[in-house]
Amino acid sequence: MKRYFAAQRFRTGLQNKLGLSGLASLLLVAVLAGCSSSKATGASGGSGAGTSGTTGASSSGGQTTIGGVTSIASAAGGSSGQGGTTAAMGGTTAVGGTTVGGSTTASGGTNGGGATGGGATAVNSATAGSSATAGSSATAGSSATAGSGAMESGGTASGGRTTTRSGGLVAGGTTSGGGTTSSGGTSSNGGTAGTSRPDAGADAAAGVASPDARGGGGAGAGGTAGTGGTVAGGTGVASFHCVNWADNRDNFVDGHLLMSGITSDTDTYDGVTTKANIVVGAFVDLLQANSFRMPINEPTALDPWWNSYKAAIDVGIAKGMKVIIGFWAKDKNIGKPVDNTRWYAMWKVVIDAYVSNPLVFYDIHNEPHGFTPAQWITQVNGWLAQFPNVPRQQIIVAGSGWDDNVANVASSWPDLMMEIHNYANNGPTTQAGWKSNLLNRLGNAVSRTIVGEWAGQLNEDFTTGIDGNADKSFIVGTANTIYDNKMGSCWWAGAFAPSGGTSGSSLLVQKGTGDTMTFTAQGPAALTYIQHSWGLN
Repeated sequence: MKRYFAAQRFRTGLQNKLGLSGLASLLLVAVLAGCSSSKATGASGGSGAGTSGTTGASSSGGQTTIGGVTSIASAAGGSSGQGGTTAAMGGTTAVGGTTVGGSTTASGGTNGGGATGGGATAVNSATAGSSATAGSSATAGSSATAGSGAMESGGTASGGRTTTRSGGLVAGGTTSGGGTTSSGGTSSNGGTAGTSRPDAGADAAAGVASPDARGGGGAGAGGTAGTGGTVAGGTGVASFHCVNWADNRDNFVDGHLLMSGITSDTDTYDGVTTKANIVVGAFVDLLQANSFRMPINEPTALDPWWNSYKAAIDVGIAKGMKVIIGFWAKDKNIGKPVDNTRWYAMWKVVIDAYVSNPLVFYDIHNEPHGFTPAQWITQVNGWLAQFPNVPRQQIIVAGSGWDDNVANVASSWPDLMMEIHNYANNGPTTQAGWKSNLLNRLGNAVSRTIVGEWAGQLNEDFTTGIDGNADKSFIVGTANTIYDNKMGSCWWAGAFAPSGGTSGSSLLVQKGTGDTMTFTAQGPAALTYIQHSWGLN
């Protein structure tokens, strides 16, 4: 297309300088127009105007939907290039509703083949040759388009992660000013870049794929692609928009587990299915979660109750959700299995039932404070040796202690997802303090860590006094840190009603019981920050 503009300037210069006759001018114009037409057709692989390239492109004068997301970059009379590059042929290109003078290239530069190195695909990223600069950025209404490169707050797109916000989410739910999007990486180890998030980059420390399905992204090694924003597989930590589904007794139970909404261990599989559909439906509809974390213990898996209890897992799978199954010891003061033989037997039951399903993930041990860091490494390695058939991208390993230190054990398993827990009590009172507090405990494993539990009081006024208040600064600071570092996030809890009441940190409030129970969401301002940690705003 660069050659097309050069030919136009050359033709005009000849006419002015040599004063060609009308016939000669007409002949020269015809020759040069033919040349430029050939170039334009070649860019689209001979497929004509509006034809989609390998990455997806904008149709002539309209919009193109890519992976459930609408691309804003449309050209007047343009044609699609092999790499999704759309150029206007003598017209103007609209970017976020702003017309940029002349004929400009709307997409993220011609890449001569459509894919960037390592398998990551550039999707309409408004960078080189683009008009989505600070002076002509799209407005808030038109920039919430993953993959278009347009940003709010006058930021400039930098060829990678496209967001609807240019910085952290600040008090009052507004967007912080300035900031640029992160540069795109490449997907390694078989990971495929999602069409709505071209920055599904490799984990720099481990060299493993870390794709992000926040906007319908692609699958990592062994996963399956997401569809229209619903995660169906994919193993990147940032793809976990997760809540904990807890037993009202707090999961440390010496007996059968009964998650919130399930009241009897004599219930049938169908009975649990009905109740699970109500709870999990509320996770999806009220919270916009795509994953949940739930407990398992030896009696629950080894007794007949398992035949009914597993209905909760099956409901999650049926709804296309990721299900994290984590082991809880029978007493919070123990922090380790009472009997390793029964512990392995428990895990065998679970793994035999779900090992072939890419939506099920195995959280080996919640808060293993009964082990020293060295002992915990030995325990995990024993589990890995016992179950070599479990895909490694579906294994989650807790940090040492109370799941509060990833840095001192993570190097033992550079290809596994790690997990850390973080609570508002006994900590900093500023957003910056909470950011340092969390990142310092992760070391080099930030990009492969899920915050498996984090909680503070939901019903706070977030319009003022964030710093100086432990709960408010914790929620805002932690949400921004998770989002900025593309970590996973499992809030404690989605459903949890201790002693039959309502927890101040449970996002759902239950009304009624059994098959007629309903849920409402509490703490809408706090929920906004939790959803921000998931990349939803």
